[in-house]
Amino acid sequence: MNASPPRVPLFDRLPEIYRIRDAEQSPPDQLRAYLAAIEAAYGAVHDNIERLYDDLFIDTCEDWVIPYIADLLGTTPLKGDPHTLRADAADTIALRRRKGTLGAIERLAVNLTEWSCRAVELRENLGWSQHLNHQRPDAGGRPPYGGDGVTRFTVPRGGTAPIRDPAVLAQLATPFDTFAYTADVKPAIGDKLHINLPDLAIFLWRLAAYRLSLVQPLAKGVADLGPPPAGLARFAVHFDLDPLDRPVRLFNVGSAGFKRADPSGIVSPLTDADAVPGPIFYARLASGDAAGHPDAYVHVGFFDDGPAPPIGFELVDVGLNFFLPKSEQPVFATTTFTFRGDNLCAWEQGLRRPLRDGEIVIDPAIGRVMFGVGNSAQRDALIAPQGAGFVSRIFASYTYGAVGPVGAHPITRGDLPTTGIDLRPVSALPGGASLQSQLDNLDTATQPVVVEIRDSLVHPLDLAAIPGTVIDGGTALRLAQSLTIRAADGHRPIVAMAQPLAFRPVAAAAATTDAPVVRLEGLHLARGAAFPSAAALIARAAVARLEVIGCTLDPGGHALRDGTRAPLWPAMQLVNGYGFAVAADRDAFVPTPHVVVQRSITGALAIDDGYRLDVEASIVDAGLGIGDPPAGRFAIAAATNPAADWGAPLTFNGLTCFGPLRVSEAGGLGGIFVHRFEVLDNQHGCIRWSFFSGDGDRLPPNHACVRAPDARLAFTAEWFNDPAYAQLAGTADSRIRTLGPGDDAMGAFGFLGDAHKWINLQIRLREFMPVGVRPLVVPVT
Repeated sequence: MNASPPRVPLFDRLPEIYRIRDAEQSPPDQLRAYLAAIEAAYGAVHDNIERLYDDLFIDTCEDWVIPYIADLLGTTPLKGDPHTLRADAADTIALRRRKGTLGAIERLAVNLTEWSCRAVELRENLGWSQHLNHQRPDAGGRPPYGGDGVTRFTVPRGGTAPIRDPAVLAQLATPFDTFAYTADVKPAIGDKLHINLPDLAIFLWRLAAYRLSLVQPLAKGVADLGPPPAGLARFAVHFDLDPLDRPVRLFNVGSAGFKRADPSGIVSPLTDADAVPGPIFYARLASGDAAGHPDAYVHVGFFDDGPAPPIGFELVDVGLNFFLPKSEQPVFATTTFTFRGDNLCAWEQGLRRPLRDGEIVIDPAIGRVMFGVGNSAQRDALIAPQGAGFVSRIFASYTYGAVGPVGAHPITRGDLPTTGIDLRPVSALPGGASLQSQLDNLDTATQPVVVEIRDSLVHPLDLAAIPGTVIDGGTALRLAQSLTIRAADGHRPIVAMAQPLAFRPVAAAAATTDAPVVRLEGLHLARGAAFPSAAALIARAAVARLEVIGCTLDPGGHALRDGTRAPLWPAMQLVNGYGFAVAADRDAFVPTPHVVVQRSITGALAIDDGYRLDVEASIVDAGLGIGDPPAGRFAIAAATNPAADWGAPLTFNGLTCFGPLRVSEAGGLGGIFVHRFEVLDNQHGCIRWSFFSGDGDRLPPNHACVRAPDARLAFTAEWFNDPAYAQLAGTADSRIRTLGPGDDAMGAFGFLGDAHKWINLQIRLREFMPVGVRPLVVPVT
C-alpha cells in the first residue's frame, strides 16, 4: 500500500534548489527524512484541531470526551462501555423531561445495558376487594394484549383467571402477567419480584438473541396418517431445525426495548410481549386464539429454486422463518398455513389434538417442527427420499439465545484485505463451491489462502479425499502459505468432519517462527458420522501459530431430548514431535507452535509442553461441573500422559474452565477454575483476579483471587448448548461477579461488562425514581 501524503508537506514547500541538492547527497534524501518526522507531528496537530469540532457533540466526540460532556449536564459519573455512557449522556435531558414515566425508565435501562427491558408498576397486579354495596365486576378489566375490554380474555382485578386460555396463562409469572396477587410485604432484597404498592419492576432480558439467516432443517421422516376426515392432514412431515440433530431452544428476535407496531399500525408505548428476545412460548404460537399471536413469531415464504444458487430468501423480522420451493407453490395454492405450539418429544406416537391440513406444529423447547399436509404432492414438496433416509427440500431461519459472543455465532467480523490473498468462497447451496474442493492445492499456493464460507449450512470435510494430504502415517493439509478458514459476516457454518484436522508445512525446514499461520474464525467444528469416536477435532498443528477465533470446537455434553447428557469429546490432541514421522523433519522444524484461543468454546485441550497456549475470553469444557469428581478427566493437560506429565505453558485473560488443569507454567487474569489447578513451575508467573476451587491447587504467585468454599461459585447452566451456558448466576459470590479484571466479572464473559451495566443502572434508577417508588431490577433470562 502507498503511504498517505503528509498533511503539511514541508519538504515540497522548499525551493527546488534545496530538494535537488538533497537528492545529490550521500546518502540521498537526508533532509526529506528529517522533515518527514516534523510533518508527522504537524499532521497530528492538524488532525487534533479538526477533531475539536466533532468533540463538541456527544454523537461524534471521542470516548475520552464523554465524561466531560456528562459533567456539563450534572450527571453522576459512571464507568463501563463507552457506547452505553454515550447513550446515557445523549438522552439525559430527554429523560429528565420524562422523569417518572414508564417509557423513560425503559429507555434509561436500554441505554445503560443494551438489554431489552419492560417496566411494570406492580401495584397494578394487586388484587382488591370491592365494596359490597357498590359492586363493579367489570372494573379494572385490562386486555393483556389489546382488544376492546369486553372479550373473555379480559382479566378483572380480583376476578377469576380465564383458565381455558393457554396463551394468557402462559404469561403467568412473566413481565406480562396481568393477574392479581396479594401483597408481598417481605423486604425487597436482590433480584426477587415482590408485588407491593411502592414497587416498580424493571425486567431485563440479558441473553443475546442470534438469528441464523439460512439453515437446512434435518428431515426426520414422514408419517402416513391414513385417509383423514375433512380438514385433517393425511401426512405429517417431521423436521429438526438443528442440522446436528440436537435440541435447540427457540427465541424470538428482539428490538432491544424499541417497540413493534400492532396490526392497526399503532406503536405500543411500552415493550410488547411479542417483541422481546426471549424464549418462545407454546401458547403464543396458536392460530385462531384471540390471545395467540403467531405472526409475531413465525412466517412461511417461498424461495426461487430455479437458479443456482437459489435466491429469494427474504427474512421477515420474526424468530422463525420457513422457505418452501417456489416451483412447488402451486400445490399449496389453496392452503392457508396455521400454527400451533405443542410438545413434539414423542411425535412418533402422535399429538394430543389431531393434526390439521396446512397446520405447522412447533415445539420451541427442543426446536422440532411438524408439517401437516393433505396430499402426497404437498408431502413431496417438503421432503425427498435420499438413500435410507430423507433430505429436506425446505430451508429455515431460526433464532437462538446465548450469553454473548463466545463461540461460533452469526456476528459481524473484520474486513478481509482487498489484495495480496488468494480468496476462495464456499457455499453449500446448489452451484456453490464446496469447502473440500477449495482446500485443494494448498501445497502450491503462492499467496496466503483465505477460504470464506458464505452460509450457515453444513459443510462435509474429509481430509483423506483431498489430493496430497496422506503423509507422515496419517492425513494433514500441507501448507505452502498461511491458511484462513472463516465464516462470512452474519453466518455460522458447521464443518462436519470425517477425521481430525491436521496441518503441516510442505517442507519442515520451510517453517519459520512467523509462518505458516492457520486461522479458524467463526466456525462450528463438529464430528461427522464417520469421525473416530475417541479422536480430537484438531490432531496436529505443525505450524508457527494456530488461531481459533470465535469458534466452537464442539465439546459435546449437551442435553439430549430424554434429559440425559450426550458424550463428551476432546477438542485438541497435540503431541510433542508435531506429528513428523521422520527424525530429520522434527530437527528441521524451527518454530514452537503457538496455539491461540479467543472468544471460543472448546472441549478438553490436551497439549504437550512443546507448544504455547494462550486463551482469551473462552470456555474450555471437559464436562465437569461444580462438585463433580474429576474421574481422570482434564480440561487442559498434556496429551501424552495427562495424569503424570505437564501440559503446555498457559497464558489466559478471561477463562472459564470446567475440569482440572495441569500445566508446566501459568499466568493470567480473570479465570474461573471449577476444579484443581496445578502448575509445575509455581515460582514464576502471576495469576490475578481469579477463582480457584481450593481443592489441592498448586499455584504460582497470585493476587486478589478468591477460593471455594469461602467464595461460592454458581452458574445458571453448566451444560453446553443451553442458552445460559456458563453464565454466572446471581447467587454466585459478589466478588466473582464484580472483582475480576476491570472491576467486572471473572470468567469468559467478563468482557461484556455486565457488572458495570448492573451498577450503572442502579445508580441512575435512584436518581430517576419518583419519591416513594422502589425499583426492583429482575433478570428474565
